[in-house]
Amino acid sequence: MWFLNEDREVILNSVKEFVRAEVAPVALEIDRTSEFPVDLFKRAGELGFLGVTVPAEYGGSGADQTTLALILEEIAKTLPVLTVAMGAHSLLAGGLIQMLGTPEQKKQYLVPAATGEMILACGSTEAVGGDNQVEFSTRAVLDGEEWVLDGSKVLISNIGVADMYVVVAVTADAVDPITKTGLSAFLVPAGTAGLGVGRPEHKLGWHGSATGSISFTGCRIPKESLLGPLGGCLPAMFVSATAEFLSCGPVSLGIAEGAYAMALEYSLERKQQGQALFDRFQVSRHKLVRMYGEIESLRALVYATYAERDRGELCLAQGRLLKVKGAEVSEYVAREAIQLFGGVGTVVETGVERYWRDAKVMAIGGASVEALMDVIAGLIKRKLA
Repeated sequence: MWFLNEDREVILNSVKEFVRAEVAPVALEIDRTSEFPVDLFKRAGELGFLGVTVPAEYGGSGADQTTLALILEEIAKTLPVLTVAMGAHSLLAGGLIQMLGTPEQKKQYLVPAATGEMILACGSTEAVGGDNQVEFSTRAVLDGEEWVLDGSKVLISNIGVADMYVVVAVTADAVDPITKTGLSAFLVPAGTAGLGVGRPEHKLGWHGSATGSISFTGCRIPKESLLGPLGGCLPAMFVSATAEFLSCGPVSLGIAEGAYAMALEYSLERKQQGQALFDRFQVSRHKLVRMYGEIESLRALVYATYAERDRGELCLAQGRLLKVKGAEVSEYVAREAIQLFGGVGTVVETGVERYWRDAKVMAIGGASVEALMDVIAGLIKRKLA
């Protein structure tokens, strides 16, 4: 394929071997138990997958964004939830540290994060809505040489397993509704007094993402825990969120490919009236062709967008479009895969229905596709102005 080169092929082959030998044998069990795949996460760090785009001076390999997309796509074919944990760690929390951190903070946190020795989580979303920062109520007040945090966050991934939380809090009298200034980012180590960590929610999909609530009650952290400029973390949040939305493209592509591969194999092997479903029923063939077409259309969009990203474009609109289109395609393909399996497609042990559950959460987790559609519309209008 046009986006592959020798270096990317080498990394992709190592990902394929990792998935074949270590991920695939435990994928269904992780979905069944909802246990965070800590061993696989650490192993991904050892293999360099967590720090693939992190500069070499901070423990990463300094590879390009397309390489990251290939890694996420390949893992998501078998265990999408592992890529969810990787994104929360590397793109959201890690992205904020990389953009806002001092050289000392980057060395202290990015280096162990790149190798999986440290797990990161990003505490941003509140019950008022993740994009409604004006009404955020988690506050940080400077008291002498310490910041004091009070408030709560919801639907935060990697809770309980994270060693460090990058937390967004209000540090002004109010968040400016126009400029959105007044929000700051902080580094809060796990185990800090006053930091409460809830139990992971039992969700429709993304079993094992360890997603739930965290709270702060008189939580004191050193003054040096401020990450970036006081009151000015939102631009970096917008960029790190874009990176997350971009990643939803290859992850959704992987989900769709995983479901399609199972459906195609089943259609070629399952016999009806002496023939395989694929040969016996035109409707089966046509479903598979449409699924294939949607997958290849998404692939073209994903890697064209990542090529732009590697040329230095922020891809603010395209990045959000990848999440919208990715959720749409992965949910459609997974739903049709279940339909092709028939009754056994609804049986959890078959393994195909989990792709639909994970795809459904893709349309909501991080930001709903409806909210993103409006943001994309605004970005398009701004570009034309």
